[in-house]
Amino acid sequence: MADMTQMTGDYAISWLPWIMIPMVFYILPFPIIAIVFLWIEREGGGEQAMGQDLPSQPELMGAESMGATPPRP
Repeated sequence: MADMTQMTGDYAISWLPWIMIPMVFYILPFPIIAIVFLWIEREGGGEQAMGQDLPSQPELMGAESMGATPPRP
């Protein structure tokens, strides 16, 4: 069994950069991009689906603040 004083870490130092290069540049970007995508989608709140027009209701578009009267039912 190896003595703790003899464990210098020379072996780990030799292969660690070669393992970290593919992990950082090939594997790690996928979960990071997925987390950022989910975060952006959560912040959007789903107000409108892709390809749909904005609602044309005057109260939602701020027509009262521009001095226009809302339509009567």
